[in-house]
Order: sequence, then C-alpha cells, then structure tokens
Amino acid sequence: MILPTAQRLSLTSTWFIRPGCEAAADAALHALAAAVEREEPDTLVYLVHRPHAVGTTLQSLPPVDARSVLFFEIYRDAEAFQRHVSGPVFTSFVREHGELFVQSNGAPFTFVEFMVTLAGFVRPGEAGASPSPASSQAATANRHPGVMFEVIARDQAALTRFYTEVFGWQYALGASGFAYVPFALQTTPLLGGIGQTEPDTPGYAPGTHFYLRVDDLDAAIERAVRAGGKRLVDPTVVDGYTFAMVTDPEGNAIGLIKPF
Repeated sequence: MILPTAQRLSLTSTWFIRPGCEAAADAALHALAAAVEREEPDTLVYLVHRPHAVGTTLQSLPPVDARSVLFFEIYRDAEAFQRHVSGPVFTSFVREHGELFVQSNGAPFTFVEFMVTLAGFVRPGEAGASPSPASSQAATANRHPGVMFEVIARDQAALTRFYTEVFGWQYALGASGFAYVPFALQTTPLLGGIGQTEPDTPGYAPGTHFYLRVDDLDAAIERAVRAGGKRLVDPTVVDGYTFAMVTDPEGNAIGLIKPF
C-alpha cells in the first residue's frame, strides 16, 4: 500500500565543497545519485543541486556559497532515511569522497532540515532525471506514455501470490476484487517500443509485453522459477539496456529490466 504523504519524510541538506575539488565532487555526486536510485527503492526523491551560474539575471538572496551543494530528499518514512544514511551506498560515498567536502569532526559539515510534505507535486521526467541511453530530442515530444498494466488471471489468487513472492507486491483491492498494484512516485524516464516479430526467438512472439525494473536479474529469475514461473530469455544487453524475461505460472511473459 502507498503510505499517506504525511508519513513520508522530506529533508534538505547543505554541504560545502573544498576549494579546488569542484570537478571531482560533481562527478562523485552524479555517481551517488545514480547508486541511490539503483539500490534504494524507499528513497523516493533524491535531487542534488549546485548554485545557479553567476552572471545571469537570476540572483540568489542572500547570495549563496558558489561551492555549496543542496540535497533535496524524500523518503518513504523515517526508517527509510535511517537505512539510507547507514547503508552501503551513502557510507561508501562518505568514506571514499568525504574529503572533497568541508569537514567537521572528521565528517562532511552539513546543515540539515527535516520536513513533512504539505502539498505540491513532482512532474515525472521534469525533475532533472537523466535521459535513457536510447532517448533523443524527438522522444521528448512523444505523448500518451504507458501508465498502467494488467495481468488477467485464470486463477487470480494464485497469481497474486506469485507476484508477491517474486516482486514483493502488496495490493489495494478495487471493484469486484481487482487487485491494484500501486507504486510510489517515480522520476524514472519512461520508454516503449514496437518491434518485428521473430516467432522462433523467445520473447519475440506477436503481442504486448510489460517490463518491471529490478536491480538483480539473476536473483529475480531465481525467485520466479522458485515460485512456479519459468525462464524465458536469459539476461541480454541491447542498445545499452540489460533485460531478461520469465513467465508466470499461467504462461504470461514478464520482462525484467535493470535501471537505466
């Protein structure tokens, strides 16, 4: 179930880059944000900001330090924040790159303000997320993205158990017991495509597929097989994407794709 907005935890955190370390810090921060998105599903928003370029008509008031870094973060709950700051991604970042920032008591000096979201929105795809490897200027003009999928089961109870065992899904029941699968707000770019059938190649039969983002393809395949599914397409790299496919116990194809 999606938690009420009031239970989510927001924060801003300001760090300061040491003089001469700007380029290295920027590169490390890019890698940090990508790792958080890849490894921490309960970190819902993780945006790293640097001051707007000087010499424009825009002027911060009061003026900000040119080497400051502002993090804006939203977590599913306070426990998710604690998992972030004590987890391997953030602790490794501080251990390997902490010296790039102004220090206090052996750690990066920071101002932190914790908040609870009152109102507003994040428009998907417009919050500074990096484009996917196959994106282009033309892709930004495409409309009507895929925003929902359905699996129509012969045995609904059995399939809901399968998807819970493999992907950890929890359900919100709708009319006539339809089991909705709600997802938290994402800024991940959306991608779709139309290909040519290759009837003798697994995964290329005529029809439609949906893909689920997973961090570990082999582990997801193992869970699917253990829960009664079958391996369909082994992990494959095409056009910069790494994906695989399995089938559920009723033979429905499920695409698995690593974060891009």
